[in-house]
Parts: sequence; structure tokens; C-alpha cells
Amino acid sequence: MGSTRRRLGAAALSMLLAVLAALAAAPPAGAAGDAPPGPGSGDVAIPYRGSTTIDIAAPWRITDCRVPAQATPLVVGCDERSISLAAPDYDPDAAAVAVPVPLTDGRITTVAEYRVSLEAPETPSAEPARALRPTAAGALLRLPISELGVECAVCGAGGRLRAVAVHPAQAGSLWATPTHLVFRAAQGYTGPAELVYRFADDYGAWSPEGVIQASVLRPGAAPLVTSDLVVELDEGAAELSLEQLGFVLGDDELVLVGCGTAIRGQLRCDADGAIEYRGDGAADQFAVQLATTGGEQALASVTLVPAGDDGADAASASLRPGTAPIAKPKQGKRGVASAIVPRVPVEDHQGAGGLLAPLLAALDRVGAR
Repeated sequence: MGSTRRRLGAAALSMLLAVLAALAAAPPAGAAGDAPPGPGSGDVAIPYRGSTTIDIAAPWRITDCRVPAQATPLVVGCDERSISLAAPDYDPDAAAVAVPVPLTDGRITTVAEYRVSLEAPETPSAEPARALRPTAAGALLRLPISELGVECAVCGAGGRLRAVAVHPAQAGSLWATPTHLVFRAAQGYTGPAELVYRFADDYGAWSPEGVIQASVLRPGAAPLVTSDLVVELDEGAAELSLEQLGFVLGDDELVLVGCGTAIRGQLRCDADGAIEYRGDGAADQFAVQLATTGGEQALASVTLVPAGDDGADAASASLRPGTAPIAKPKQGKRGVASAIVPRVPVEDHQGAGGLLAPLLAALDRVGAR
């Protein structure tokens, strides 16, 4: 009997010692199997050209800051409670890097591993104003890039514009130029048409599809002919008249309905047709809505380029004063390189743009939208 108790006692003691040993060998909270509290439970993405930190929860602390610092130059700071990460530049081809972090709670020492990657910039957006764009059957509807509702965080080189489709297909054809999205309405078609396009940033990331709603009408008795001007800036400014932007093939009078919003500068459009632009001297663009007293409507546009060769920037290097190129260039899935740098996203953006932007901005200020 005594021998049996001794054997049972020895077995229990052995089991107890095994459990204690397993507990001692188990990784603590914060080891690779159960990462310490921090972004993504071991997966950390550094915001585009920004910074972030890995915070180590008590009672754990970092025992050797040299280890994570040697793993990657993305580590820019370290103490026993946190690691600072920063990426001043973005590489779309950079793979995630493993960053080992030696930890201790005073009793147990272990190594946690974080997988650090670079967060991509915000994808471009294409959200045009919900305005119906009228055009005559057989005519061209030329939409400047400033009217496409494009916002892009990384389009310093201009980005790329691609014409995707026309719905229905029999409504006409669609193509992109360095300055415009161009729709040629079919000669025998009247009715609604959807013009679909996309815009890519400098890294080749494409926006969701943008859609312009057009309406193809029968040609009027007194057609309205408009221009797409390329104007050289004079000390960052330009002045234009109504007669430069359009004329009527008939006895009706030409009327300026309104101006769109420039991407960079400020506009003043008077009822008598005088237009004044003030900007920083870089390439810019805006649309002008024209009409006749007989009810015809059409869109004109102004693309502004820096003065002289010395002031020309990358965006407008291919443009010359005169008329914007409208002929269909070689297209393809990569689209066409844009000569206009689109708007940069701003905080609390509401998706308003184009000719309706001033009105919607005013409604926002008074809380009516």
C-alpha cells in the first residue's frame, strides 16, 4: 500500500514539473505566436510618406534597440516601450520586411516579429458633378480634365486618362487626349449617353470608373460653335472675352452661363462675358458654359500654360498657345498621359466639382446640404 502511494505521488510530481516546465517555455503575450498589443497584431503598415509607432504593452519592454534598427532603415527611433517607423518615400515594389523585437518582462525573454510594409497612397477618384451634358448629334462634346471630378494624391507627373466606354455603344465614340475627354455623338442618335472613363496616378493605380451623363439632341437651326483654348499666362494671369470662346451660326446672341472651377487658380466671370484668371503660374484649366438666346448650349474650355519655355513645367510641356489637341491619339489600356495635374484630395471632401462646385460650397457653408 505504501509502495503504491509513493508511486502515485512520484507520478503526480512528475506531471506537475512537466506543466511548470511547459509554462516556463511558453512564449509570453507579445511573442511571435501572440504579438504584443500594437498595430495589426504583428502587421504594421506605415502610412504613405508618413510615420507610425509600435507600442509595447507593460510589463514587456524592449531589451536591445539595435536589433530592430539593423533590420530596416524604416526604424527611426526606439526605446524600451516603443519603436518609431517612418517612410519618407514610397516604393510600390517594396516587400514587407520582418522586424525582430527582443522583449522581456523581467522573468522571460523572447523575440516578437513584426511585418512592416508601406501603405499605398490613396487611389485616385473620379466623381464628376451630376450635371447633364447636352450635345448635338454628330457634334463633339469636349470635356476638360478639370470637369471630370478627378482627385489624385500622387499625380505630380500628370497621371493618365483613359476612355473606357459609351453606353449605349450606338450613341457615339469616346477617346482621351492630354487635356480632354472627347465624345463624338453619332449622326443618327438622339437620347441619353453615359461616358465612362478612369484616371491613373503616377504609380499606375487606377480610379474607379467615372461616369458623365450626356444628352444627345437634334442639331439646332443656329448651331453654337465653341473653342478649347490654350492660353499662355502672363505673370500667372490671363484675361479672356466671350468672343474668343464661341460664336453662333445664326442671328441668336451668345450668352455666358457660368465658369467652372479652376484646378489651381481663381476665376472671375462677369455677365458681360469678361473672364479674369489669377494663379501661381503653373498649368491650369477650367470650363465655360455658353448658350444662345435661342436655347442652344455648349461647353468651351481654357487650358492655361506657363509663359515661355523657361517657365514650362512637365504638365504643360507638350502644349502650345492656340487650340487644345482634340484629334484621337493612340489609346490602349494605359490611356493617355495627362498634361493637366488634377486636384489633390482634401479633408472632408464632398465630391463636388466643376460648374456646380461654387454653389455646393455655398450650401455647405450655410448648412443647407
